[in-house]
Amino acid sequence: MNWSFSETANFILFILCSFSISSAAIFLYSLSRILKLSKFLKQEGTVLPKEEEYDLIGSSIERVLDWLPSLASISMLLGLLGTVMGIYTSFAEMQSAGKATIDVLAGGIKDALVTTIFGLGVAIPSLLFHQILETLLQKTNEVYFQKKIDL
Repeated sequence: MNWSFSETANFILFILCSFSISSAAIFLYSLSRILKLSKFLKQEGTVLPKEEEYDLIGSSIERVLDWLPSLASISMLLGLLGTVMGIYTSFAEMQSAGKATIDVLAGGIKDALVTTIFGLGVAIPSLLFHQILETLLQKTNEVYFQKKIDL
């Protein structure tokens, strides 16, 4: 299989790979912070932080989490941009060749499909990571406020 792509597709794929790494790093960082906070709250005999302090901790985690949907949205748009550029390339090559054959269309279509696949391949896990972390943070908040009520 020929794994060469146009310069535009290569640039889009590079950005998408960077987004993928960033998304995984944000997920792991946030997961460790949430689990650490949850473990702290579940320990017996710990002094709970004041609500203002707890909100400060939670908001710092949420600020990091807000990047995941943004990365997902931009990734989908970059995949779409790659699709449009690939189709445009196919039509431009078809026009310059003066005929419509599969050989003329294949390169642009390949670029279009690969960038779409990569865009969705970054966006879907990013949204999944966001949902998982939001749920864990919500459960941690419930533990905090339940302990606060029990005191």
